[in-house]
Amino acid sequence: MGHRRLTPIGGIVAGGALLLAGAASAFADESGTAARLLEEIEALRRSQNDLMTKVELQQRRITELEASAAVPQEGGDASLSKQIEDYLKGGMPTKKGSRFKFYGFLRLDAIWDDSMPSNTQTIGWVRSEDPTVPGGVSKNRGDFTMHPRLTRFGFDLDGGKLADLGDAKVTGKLEIDFYNNGLSGQSESRAALRMRHAFLTLGWEKDTLLAGQTTDLIAPLWPIVNPDLVNWGAGNLGDRRAQVRWTRNEKIGNGTLTLAGMAGLTGAQDNQNLDGDGVRDGEASGLPSLQARIGFGAPLDGRTIEMGLWGHRAREKTAADVGSHGDFSSTALGVDLHFPVTAEIYVKGEAYVGRNMDDVRGGIFQGVNAAGQEIAAQGGWLEVGFKASKSLTLAAGFSEDNPDSGDLGVGGRDRNRIWYAAAHWNWDVIETGVDFMHWHTQFKGQKGGLDNRVQAYIAYHF
Repeated sequence: MGHRRLTPIGGIVAGGALLLAGAASAFADESGTAARLLEEIEALRRSQNDLMTKVELQQRRITELEASAAVPQEGGDASLSKQIEDYLKGGMPTKKGSRFKFYGFLRLDAIWDDSMPSNTQTIGWVRSEDPTVPGGVSKNRGDFTMHPRLTRFGFDLDGGKLADLGDAKVTGKLEIDFYNNGLSGQSESRAALRMRHAFLTLGWEKDTLLAGQTTDLIAPLWPIVNPDLVNWGAGNLGDRRAQVRWTRNEKIGNGTLTLAGMAGLTGAQDNQNLDGDGVRDGEASGLPSLQARIGFGAPLDGRTIEMGLWGHRAREKTAADVGSHGDFSSTALGVDLHFPVTAEIYVKGEAYVGRNMDDVRGGIFQGVNAAGQEIAAQGGWLEVGFKASKSLTLAAGFSEDNPDSGDLGVGGRDRNRIWYAAAHWNWDVIETGVDFMHWHTQFKGQKGGLDNRVQAYIAYHF
């Protein structure tokens, strides 16, 4: 008997039949599993319904609690919030248990000169308006600059009291800004950090010990204008340096007598190295700078009048003689006064005499001449201020640094004199103002420079 050949269509039909038969068999095998899956799905649905019911109950309970807490009760959430607020007022805690408070401001300054200063941002003197002399420029060659370098950030530390040191109160400060313009080739959009203050204090009932970098003890006041150099080299002394300082306050009647002494780094400002041996002359002397101040403050109709007498002395030494000298002394003697005439009007100022004062910003930044002679100078400043309204303060003043012409060579800076006025507005966190300075610098044997300088600023304090 012969075999019938399978046609293509027949093959497809036969294959389909086989597949259907296999699927039917598989479905029959899995029918039990499908039933179990349906049961599990139904159980999950019931659990979901139960969960939604519980969530609705919880939400109603939360709403009821919020309604009952709308008016806080004594000792409740309001009391806790007040405790937290009071705690944070003391500052944020540190790992060692101290507390610190941040402060500072964001600031922009814009400055215009009608003649060229020594530096457009940090003016120390006006350049000679004789272009034929070294450093001289054409008359009335002006400039304009703008910078955020005075933006400042810092924090105060409170370490509590130390029983082992007689219950000494421990405090400290770290403060920086961006006025480091001494970097070669530095871009104006990449101002470098500058340390202003970094010190700790131990305080007792009458005595305080300070160690670190802060302002000089002498010349404790500063004028309202020229925030960059505060008229250093033009009638105002002092700067900042590493130091150890002891201060004692004694009550005398209604007033307070303050006695203070300080030992600090010599050469912290002028970096003087007259013989070029790579060692600062102040450090080579083997001695610190010494400063002292006697001050007295007393109440006056709800205000406080303060005055002081202060002095500075330091030594500098070179390995090789400069002129005919290798040892130099730096001295200064001065007074300060802050007198609130009324609640709205104040008078303040300082005056000094001394020699080789460039490390405390005197003598128009000139200390020792080429012949090895210490340059003598005298100067000071006086300012009158008026609080015209709650937000506006007006002030005007005069400042001068006057080196001895006999100690200067040709081209030496012979006198810095400034007449100035200012208007400053303070609206809580926002401060703004405009300063005007009429600045005249004289040079020995050369034409001087005269600059009218206007500086405007705005700052956000935080």
